[in-house]
Amino acid sequence: MADIATLIQDMLFSSKVREAAKASGFTVQTTRDPAAFAAAAREAKLAIVDLRLPVAAAALEALQAISPRPRTVGFVDHERTDVMDAARAQGAEVMAKGQFANGLPKLLASLR
Repeated sequence: MADIATLIQDMLFSSKVREAAKASGFTVQTTRDPAAFAAAAREAKLAIVDLRLPVAAAALEALQAISPRPRTVGFVDHERTDVMDAARAQGAEVMAKGQFANGLPKLLASLR
């Protein structure tokens, strides 16, 4: 069981999450498909989704069946307001990529 479940394929963001999580004492499980992501998120405190991925909407939908649902955060390019709105409608907190990268330590600190 990991503290943080991620659906991220971008190596840069994936390593940022792993490094920040390790520094904060959290474990991370990175997955590549919605079903595996939902399974990992069942026991996680935080679920992180790269909303740029074609499977992001399916991943957020899979999280709907989890109770209690982990805190869910998605990140995407700031101009993708359509994707942001859709993710918010599915219950995710949404951040632009830069906001996510800069706010990651504070986000992880809020899990304590």
